[in-house]
Amino acid sequence: MPTKWPHDDMASKIAFFGDPRKADFQSVNMITIIPPFQMYYDKHPLKGINVNKKIASSLLAVFNEILDKCGHDQKKIDEIGASVYGGCYNFRPIRGSSNLSNHAFAVAIDIDPDRNPLGAKIGKMSPIVIQAFKNENFLWGR
Repeated sequence: MPTKWPHDDMASKIAFFGDPRKADFQSVNMITIIPPFQMYYDKHPLKGINVNKKIASSLLAVFNEILDKCGHDQKKIDEIGASVYGGCYNFRPIRGSSNLSNHAFAVAIDIDPDRNPLGAKIGKMSPIVIQAFKNENFLWGR
């Protein structure tokens, strides 16, 4: 069953995911996951992704669904852009705001960012990827 995520406000996210402003946030709240298919950052093979431990199993479920829907074919995964990693943890505010980004909580992930930039009216994200994230109740574009 998909995770029920907290409301998308600072107090709810801090209560659920931990406070990224605290010095021990990373050591207490983050783990490294290994995607079930090869992902690349800046065209270099990725060894793992540092994420908030509260999203780890759900994000792995997303990746496993993508792998299954692509017939366990790395070439297909590459073709739909699911192997292009743009980042997850990044302690920063939301652009144009003083509120922390979901990246600061290590609960946002950028996939195929060149073809799906922030603020794009029409991205090129594969329906396979979109559905896998929807199935785990992730929010889009926040």
